[in-house]
Amino acid sequence: MSRKKISILATLAIFFCFSNAFPLVGFGVHWGNDFSLSMKDKIGEQLSFENLMINTTNIPGTIPPYLPEITGKYLPLYVDRSDWTRTLFNLGGKIYVDAIPVLDAIELSANYGVWEYNGQIRYPKSLQFKSDVPAVPKSPDEIFDIVYDTLPITLEEYDLKVPGIKRTPYMKLNLDLTIRKYLLRFPPKLNWFRIHAGGGASLNFATPLLSKGLIEDALGSKLTSTKDVGALTTDLFGTDSKASKEISKKIIKEIMSNMMTPHWGCHIDLGVMVKIPIIPLGFYVDGKFMIPFGKMDEHVDINGLGMLVNSGVSLNF
Repeated sequence: MSRKKISILATLAIFFCFSNAFPLVGFGVHWGNDFSLSMKDKIGEQLSFENLMINTTNIPGTIPPYLPEITGKYLPLYVDRSDWTRTLFNLGGKIYVDAIPVLDAIELSANYGVWEYNGQIRYPKSLQFKSDVPAVPKSPDEIFDIVYDTLPITLEEYDLKVPGIKRTPYMKLNLDLTIRKYLLRFPPKLNWFRIHAGGGASLNFATPLLSKGLIEDALGSKLTSTKDVGALTTDLFGTDSKASKEISKKIIKEIMSNMMTPHWGCHIDLGVMVKIPIIPLGFYVDGKFMIPFGKMDEHVDINGLGMLVNSGVSLNF
């Protein structure tokens, strides 16, 4: 046998041995299905601007003499959230090291996902005092006869282009640091098929949801004086489509620019990895049960407890 053939065979043998050995480092890209987030519909979350005074002289009807001053808390301004939907956009990646004594492996992974829902503001187009206002009114509907108009806070409504999203967006980036132990590796020494379990810390960054607190943050500077209802409607929501678009864009930008508030949690992991013989290519499925610490949103009760399933392709070295 010639030296050239011996050299080729030796190279192939070394490559075969290393390619089937347990990889020390791996990289992966994956598509996720995040079932951990859910939000109940909320219709009629009242906005409350304590520093806003309403000029009652231009409101039709008789003002009851016992009625307290009409401040922002008696104004019928409401936020509605409904039809929470998980979109198909959820991409991520990971890097792991298998050369950790005792632990078997340590992994850092990330997912960026998008959800959407119908968000809108309901506001008074016109008001009129009722004839039978109670002495201690509990809501604006006990004081006024109201004709409402609505302002949708959606991307589609105001031509804000984000691929695959038409309604009010919710975006989340989660980072997971996982310690893994292998439960099964088969066949022996070659380890082409592996089942692992583990857990670790999670760090989530998410946009805020359309809410009373968010609207007050975005528009509070406009609501610190005395206004009549007509001026209030103009200042808040505009009298034409251009003005309404500007207000809505301001709220949408408030949502999309506030993604850097961290939310800590942990997760439990169970996964499967399959490596193709000879070449350093593999496939994996990771199932994680996500457990948040505290609320995922400062103003809205959104559930963050549930499953995240990633399916991906890996390079193993």
